[in-house]
Amino acid sequence: MRRRTNALLCLATLAVLLPAPAALAEPTDPPGATTLPGMPERLAPGQECTEHPGRVTAAAPWTRRALGLDQVWRLSKGRGVTVAVVGTGVSETPAVLAGRVRALDSAGEDCVGRGTFQAGLVAGAGTPGHGFSGVAPEAAILAVRGTGERGEPDRDRLASGVRRAAEEGADVITVTAPLDGADPDVRAAMAAAARHDALVVVPAADDGKATSASSGASAGPPAPAPPSGALAVVDTDPRGDRKAGAPAYTRADLTAPGTALVGPGPAGDGKWTASGPSLAAALTAGAAALVRSYHPRLSAAEVRDRILSGAYPGAELPALDPYGAVSGVARPAPVAAPAQEPPVTLPEAAGTTGARSTALLVTAGSAGVIVLVAFLAVVLPRGRARGWRPGRWDAADRPGR
Repeated sequence: MRRRTNALLCLATLAVLLPAPAALAEPTDPPGATTLPGMPERLAPGQECTEHPGRVTAAAPWTRRALGLDQVWRLSKGRGVTVAVVGTGVSETPAVLAGRVRALDSAGEDCVGRGTFQAGLVAGAGTPGHGFSGVAPEAAILAVRGTGERGEPDRDRLASGVRRAAEEGADVITVTAPLDGADPDVRAAMAAAARHDALVVVPAADDGKATSASSGASAGPPAPAPPSGALAVVDTDPRGDRKAGAPAYTRADLTAPGTALVGPGPAGDGKWTASGPSLAAALTAGAAALVRSYHPRLSAAEVRDRILSGAYPGAELPALDPYGAVSGVARPAPVAAPAQEPPVTLPEAAGTTGARSTALLVTAGSAGVIVLVAFLAVVLPRGRARGWRPGRWDAADRPGR
């Protein structure tokens, strides 16, 4: 009888410890997840302009935590600073950019959507029901065309766009492609930026899909060395790494998040996802706007130095830290996101708290049942052996005897 009682208690303990069959299967797409469309870098021949409204999501991008934006916003949000985006143009249609975009010539139209995405990363404002916000949500945007209307690369137009942005009073300038420091037009544009005290933030490598390291495909020649005085940035993923086979570069000053970023598109208020060094440069330009707003007397060169001195030390290159750049005080290193985190599937924030609370309740209840079963496993056999009579305490049971 005693063995049967112990066996039943062991089975009860196993029933508590083992999860129900339905709980063993993790759904591939959890309820409330949002898969975002990818923003193109340029349009293929015959491809129509980007008119899809994107997908609405309340989830905050991973960069918000990685860059410590909620902390640095207590000091600065970029008010009073103008950031020029030299690229495919910037649409003012998204609510996150409404009323804060000034466009030169035809740059108010963005057929591709890449420039609008970049502008959102720089200065997108938070809106109700959306977890997204740019790095400097109170900065203004100056849209300058630096490519063909369909995103075709145009080195002359890119250099001219930098010069025009500086002449139009931009405090910070970011571009959609690397600048060749040996190009006379680029040097002239950088000289104009220096005269007007504008900081130029450039991608150190081209945007584009990473090649497969296992296939042996070549990533092509590295991007040319950036011009002197520019702040050159390369992209990293949520773990702070750059994937093997990513487009190569000659020289860089800084790393910043550039993988699976979230931003607005040229039509509607939905969100898109994209990756690339030009997007890492856009985030860095937003950080420069925070610094220029909080320290208005600093020159462009001093802002560049402050961003580099406030960055996280890295194995090869320092990593962008907006709070360190603004305050001069380094934050603790952020916790890296898990490597298996899906880059474009963003769980809605609304379901997170409930799931966590349920898990805690189940865990606490299970622990309580286990303790109770263990207690009964000891008490029941002894009680049955005594015929359920109360025990007697003899002098022989006293401690020390």
